Amino acid sequence: MRDTLDQLSFDVSQLVEKYQGKKLYDFFQNYDIRSNSMGEFMEFSWIAKDFVQNIDLNKTKAKILFNLKVALNIGEKIEIRLKQRGLKSLRDLTHSLKYRCSALDALRLIRNNNHEKLMHNRYICDLDVAFCFKLEDLLFIDIETLGIFDSPLIIVGVGYFRDLQYEIRLFFARTLEEEISICEHLRNEVFPRYKCFVSYNGKSFDIPFIANRFLYFFDENPMIHPQDMPYKESNTLYHHIDLYHNCRRKYKGLFDSFSLTNMEENLLGFYRTNELPSNLVGACYKKYLENPERYIGLVKECIEHNYYDVYSLPLILEKLL
Repeated sequence: MRDTLDQLSFDVSQLVEKYQGKKLYDFFQNYDIRSNSMGEFMEFSWIAKDFVQNIDLNKTKAKILFNLKVALNIGEKIEIRLKQRGLKSLRDLTHSLKYRCSALDALRLIRNNNHEKLMHNRYICDLDVAFCFKLEDLLFIDIETLGIFDSPLIIVGVGYFRDLQYEIRLFFARTLEEEISICEHLRNEVFPRYKCFVSYNGKSFDIPFIANRFLYFFDENPMIHPQDMPYKESNTLYHHIDLYHNCRRKYKGLFDSFSLTNMEENLLGFYRTNELPSNLVGACYKKYLENPERYIGLVKECIEHNYYDVYSLPLILEKLL
């Protein structure tokens, strides 16, 4: 493990020396020890009081109403011709004898906030149907793991809006044995309260990873419908807005990298006070397990890293909207 840390450019020695002998509660007073039938874990909580947001999910409704491709049998070329004729919205299409029925069907789905059927259209992306949800329906989520494949979750960070305030909660496994109680908390206490995940590359990593841990511990995945295959699907129950793919789509050619920290700096003008690289989190946590008193500074950095991951998600969502 020493080789792994030494090969990376980030200097962790200063963190070890500076914080050696301290406890997590010396850094974070906003903690609680949570327990359930599977054991205990540590929870940190914040209210982002300096957080100014103007997230208007209804902006996507205006966009989709002017997307003629939402109507059946209309592609890009047909849409161009129709707009040249002055048919610029789905409501305009209701006056077309040929496309009236398909336009009315699309408008009905929009009126009923039927995001599942709207998402069957290949011209609609996950962000386009955000108007189907309230801000309080969104669960912003980011995880930290011990490794890439089939390894434990060590931190699960979630954010949500309550009374227009953004609240952040981090569930931390002080030992690997506490991971199962975090998973139990997610499936019974957290996920059932929300309808939509918001993540950064979570479709490819975070949610499939969590699904795999659910299957490992409970032999079931609560993020899918009962009729779906648990070892084939990771999430069919919740809508999922993946900000990473939306950033790549909207800002294609503008940025050299679409990493979360790069988007924070170039899109938000936001620079972290914590600079721990994400690929070093697992290595730092392993050192912490070896000697918690000596390496407490490393796990402090891991917790702060996850905090910033969750903090920036709604800010990026706001920019995309």
